[in-house]
Amino acid sequence: MAVTVRELLALPHLQMSLHAGADGVDREVSWVHPSDLPNPWAWLSAGELLLTNGTGLAADPGEQTVFIERLAEAGTSAFGLGLGMQGPPLTRALTDRADALSLPVVSVPYSVPFSAVVRAVADVNEREEARQLAGVARLYSLLRTSMAGGLPGPETFARLGRELKARLYLVDPETGLSLFEDGPETGFAPELVAEYAAHGSAIPGVLRLRRRAADGSRAAIALAVAVPGDQPTALVAEPTGEQLPGLDLLQHVATVGALELTQLTADRESRRRRGADLLRQLLDRGLDATTAGHRLAETGITPAAAVLVLTPAACDGPADDIDRRLSRLRAPHLLLRRDDSLHLVLEDRPEWLAELTRLLDAAAPMGVSDPIGTAARLPEAAQEARWALGAAETENRRVIRYGDETALPLLRTPAEAQVLASRVLGALVAHDAEHGTDYLHTLRVTLRRNRSWQSAADELHIHKQTLGYRLRKIEQLTGRGVTRTDHIAELWFAVRAHDLVHSRAARHAS
Repeated sequence: MAVTVRELLALPHLQMSLHAGADGVDREVSWVHPSDLPNPWAWLSAGELLLTNGTGLAADPGEQTVFIERLAEAGTSAFGLGLGMQGPPLTRALTDRADALSLPVVSVPYSVPFSAVVRAVADVNEREEARQLAGVARLYSLLRTSMAGGLPGPETFARLGRELKARLYLVDPETGLSLFEDGPETGFAPELVAEYAAHGSAIPGVLRLRRRAADGSRAAIALAVAVPGDQPTALVAEPTGEQLPGLDLLQHVATVGALELTQLTADRESRRRRGADLLRQLLDRGLDATTAGHRLAETGITPAAAVLVLTPAACDGPADDIDRRLSRLRAPHLLLRRDDSLHLVLEDRPEWLAELTRLLDAAAPMGVSDPIGTAARLPEAAQEARWALGAAETENRRVIRYGDETALPLLRTPAEAQVLASRVLGALVAHDAEHGTDYLHTLRVTLRRNRSWQSAADELHIHKQTLGYRLRKIEQLTGRGVTRTDHIAELWFAVRAHDLVHSRAARHAS
């Protein structure tokens, strides 16, 4: 049994005095935590005595009241103030609130170092420390037997929770979702997400999550600590009794959580590889329609609500980030890196596509197909996405969906674009290929410069007379000049169609 506040007050060499919270003097003190931070509760474990010189304590009575309330919510055994320092005096509001909360407020004379209080608690609690070590040993024994028995993660954490008298959850702090897809969800998900965001997308020593009951009664409290790993993960503990689990034991369970994350990552990588292989077969028509439908249904994707997204990708990094994030969002998907592009199949939900946009490079365009409809239509959806991506690249737009209005409003397919380009520019392209000229580029620059001879000549680094000769040759080859409105429109759309069809080939060759 740990030393109590009453017993510490009775030790003559400590010379401690009680100022408030007399009804709580039988609280046990597991450890002493000296801190002058303005929010020490973020690093306190239940049962600890907080000692402070008061430099982090506000002088305002209202703020002091909140300070003592937060300590009480953290399960602090007592609040001790060192005398003779520069901190503000304790207000009546703080002591009255401490009395109401039965939280002892004590003072330590200037002549008594905090280390003396620490040693006193450590000496008395030597037996308690042995008990805690035994608790740690039991935790790892449970883990060892669970792993040997091949128990799934949710059941393993249920066993560890029973040992700590708490419900334990591995949670993504950005979404509040459990990392165990078939496991229970914490009831403190909204509070965790809000606190995580409020701390700059980070978890301090411990987050105390408070959830006020519907009837306005005392708030329920859960603890959240960070789990070691590359991706932000929280271990959330909801007490099943009156006492919150000790922070030291939770840190050990967080280490167990890191081991579980390693297994979850391996499982996700395995699913990703299987999904990439399935998408490759679907795009290559390597499966009959019935088998393709069954295999796609097994992934959890609903074809009628899904689209294919295509975006350039120069490395595997974005693919891994996308797969990990969508997995944490519980978004069924297939992901394949092919031909220097990422092919992604997922349901057409705004929040999932918004997350995809956030994960990709800010300059990365995306092409989105029409709804897939059936597994057998995936090759056509890929063509639609490629057409939309080409339009996005040509027009310097972030996202274009197949069928969106573009600078080529009458064209819906690459084939139609190729027909237009060939009909208007075929002779010009053939002449450039045969004679090594670059009249197509000259036409492109002239149209982009709004037919300003001087501006176009400057960009092309040629004389205006040379530009005039080239434009006459272009008119001769195409039968269209740059003075008539109808000719200008035809040439402009034909150049855009040509660039759209050939943009990816040009990029690969560069």
